[in-house]
Amino acid sequence: MAVAIPVKNEDQYLGKCLDALDRAAGRFGGKVVIVAIANDCTDGTIEILKTWRPSHATLAWSAVSLLPGARHAGWARRLALDAGADLLTHHTDLLLSTDADTNVAADWIVRIVAHIDAGNDAVAGRALTLKADRASLGATARRRLDQLGRYYTALDYLRARAAAEAHDPWPRHFYEGGASIAVTHAMYRRIGGAPTPSVAEDRALFDRIRAHGGQVRHPLNVRVFTSCRISGRAPGGMADAVARWIDQPIDAPLHETYAVAAALDPAVASPEDQLTFATLPLAIREAQSLIRLTRTFQPPEIEPVRLVPIAANDRDAIIERSVQFGNGLVPAFGIIGLADPVDQHHIPA
Repeated sequence: MAVAIPVKNEDQYLGKCLDALDRAAGRFGGKVVIVAIANDCTDGTIEILKTWRPSHATLAWSAVSLLPGARHAGWARRLALDAGADLLTHHTDLLLSTDADTNVAADWIVRIVAHIDAGNDAVAGRALTLKADRASLGATARRRLDQLGRYYTALDYLRARAAAEAHDPWPRHFYEGGASIAVTHAMYRRIGGAPTPSVAEDRALFDRIRAHGGQVRHPLNVRVFTSCRISGRAPGGMADAVARWIDQPIDAPLHETYAVAAALDPAVASPEDQLTFATLPLAIREAQSLIRLTRTFQPPEIEPVRLVPIAANDRDAIIERSVQFGNGLVPAFGIIGLADPVDQHHIPA
């Protein structure tokens, strides 16, 4: 597999990013090539790429200078993904991508492989924030980010129930970011490469995969840890959103954050539905109340368990019957199960 990383003056994070990918490659055990594309870098990025020595993966990197009209995240990601795809040969090979300010979990690759092996064409992983970065923002900023996290987690649960997909069941999330991308080589070739909008190139990629019939999985166990920086490399990206959340007045509208009803039905959302940090706590309570209601009136999940009744007499014929118990648990009669089929067995009382 190939892991594509677009890099733009990120020497502060790049070394730890590469080390985390190398650990993940060691856990995986297969061939992993890290493909870093240094885009108009003027800091120490090139020196890091020249001197870094992996233990498990291999590194292929190049430096580029984009034309003025293409100096944005869309083309930077596309060049990195194309360079990675060019190193793949088989249709079942995997093309992954992350960001230079992100540390992937040690099991990032093996978890992705498991979800692809389950029949999916792409995986959108979950992005959490680096603890040290989050702590440096201050108490007010941490509280605001925690509130947003609680709200979006509640919305994820409600959305998953409202629009259940067989290949992408709960537990799942709805984040589709460049910090954690995986797609099969065959699917990447089928879609003709990644789209190149100046912003939200990551979401555009997953939209194109779905438009070509691809299945995208959003698992909670594919995790990366990304920076909370407020000075980003891509205008309109995550760093800009974090900076705006931290500094905005308590009654200012929150970017792309709507009241529960509008969030669950974006087609009817309007500017009047936008939340503020003053109204967000009430929206959190409303979402949590809806979750409690769905759980209260949800029929219990019953799993049939095949039991053999204890015979009154060893010579009695034994008849199988099906009994249902919640959560698939068998009451403690001392017998958990017998080989099937059961016919005229002697059963100790």
